[in-house]
Amino acid sequence: MNPWRPGLMLAALLAATTLPGCGQQPPSWDSLLAGKITGQYPDYRVSVLEPGQLRVERPGMPAQTVAVEPIARHCLRGPRDCGYAVEQMLLVLRDP
Repeated sequence: MNPWRPGLMLAALLAATTLPGCGQQPPSWDSLLAGKITGQYPDYRVSVLEPGQLRVERPGMPAQTVAVEPIARHCLRGPRDCGYAVEQMLLVLRDP
């Protein structure tokens, strides 16, 4: 038996029993993508129109709506696809 296995099993058990009691929800795709947008473009304002729809206010340019679900689907496929989808979203939001 691996000498680390009992410790790993204990850590997994503690995490499974204590984390649900923390009362914290994982971040939504909306908030994760809004953070990516404001991180890249600090002057942009992002609001959630409804779950899955972000409205991005850009100074001196028309506002744009971002559909979250297609980007989230790419992110579920893996980090390379996720990075590509997020980069494409950020390019579309860039100055014309």
